[in-house]
Amino acid sequence: MKTAVVTGAAGAIGSAICAQLLTRGYQVLAVDVDAAGLDRLGPQVIPVCTDLTAPDFYEHVVDAVQAAGGRCELLVNNVGIVLAGPIEAADPEIIRREQQINLQAPILLTRALLPLLKQNRGQVVSVASLASMLPLAESPGYCASKAGLRAFMLALSLREKETGVRISLVHPGAVDTPMLRHEAVTGGSALNFLSRPLSPDTVATAVVGNLDRPHLETSLPRHDGWLVKLVGLTPGFLQRIRPLLEITAQSGLEKYRRDNGIPSLPR
Repeated sequence: MKTAVVTGAAGAIGSAICAQLLTRGYQVLAVDVDAAGLDRLGPQVIPVCTDLTAPDFYEHVVDAVQAAGGRCELLVNNVGIVLAGPIEAADPEIIRREQQINLQAPILLTRALLPLLKQNRGQVVSVASLASMLPLAESPGYCASKAGLRAFMLALSLREKETGVRISLVHPGAVDTPMLRHEAVTGGSALNFLSRPLSPDTVATAVVGNLDRPHLETSLPRHDGWLVKLVGLTPGFLQRIRPLLEITAQSGLEKYRRDNGIPSLPR
């Protein structure tokens, strides 16, 4: 039985990834700080309740992998949080936590599990974001962390022939999760709603799809990915067209707020 480690497993996307991996016969180690959320995943997964901001969290994960048989064929770096709003008004501790969870934790866990992944010619799939390539004024720390994750994974992919470990990145746009609803409440970017928010299952399918047909990078939706990469070539151009993009996206944001019973923010 192949073994997969999934971080952020108790969240909407993480739980969908775990469910799909279970149907493929994987032994799933579900990593999250939310003990109650891990319980809801059911007895088929192996819960690993740990705080990814703890200095030695990765040791707990490695110990759990060893206790489960000592194999690891797949690591899914899925965990992520977002801090929305002006950076000058943000709590420094929350800024630090955002970077620890979104960037440092995937780096440290990938490093810790890489020897086992190399033994089994395994795979690392990291859930980044289109925001890793398209900066959003309302969530600069999130964009920075996901851009850093993308750079780390791309750098690691340059060693695939040496390590035998395949590297994949999945870049979703907005996903209909509690995190997106939090952004809608706290003043997240309207650009999240240029397209209709994705379902968690759509992202999970893209992640698990890399087991059959691995891609270095997958953007969701694909057409948004091409737009983001095009705009990313000329950052100054984004400053000029951002007002137009936000006007276009505003109707999608207002619809999302109405559908979810979220009052509009004062302008």
